[in-house]
Amino acid sequence: MPSRRAAAIGWDAFFDAEQLLTRPLLVVIGDKPGVFGAYRDGQEIYGRAASKDKRLFVVEGTSHYDLYDRPEPTRQAIEAATEFFGTQL
Repeated sequence: MPSRRAAAIGWDAFFDAEQLLTRPLLVVIGDKPGVFGAYRDGQEIYGRAASKDKRLFVVEGTSHYDLYDRPEPTRQAIEAATEFFGTQL
């Protein structure tokens, strides 16, 4: 049985996105690309997702990490999620 660490290292968020991501999808990113790659990855997963009902929400002037701990970008992301999933769920 593989270890949890091996499973986490081998996990690929993009695997088969074209077939698996079929439900409504909201991708939230900041517009400041960083070394982590979340800006690029967010755009890629949005583009590859099979969902017909998807939204890419870009928080201007924000990096990936700002979405975790800055109140204003976090508020914008929460409002986008509340609106999007309020109509989808």
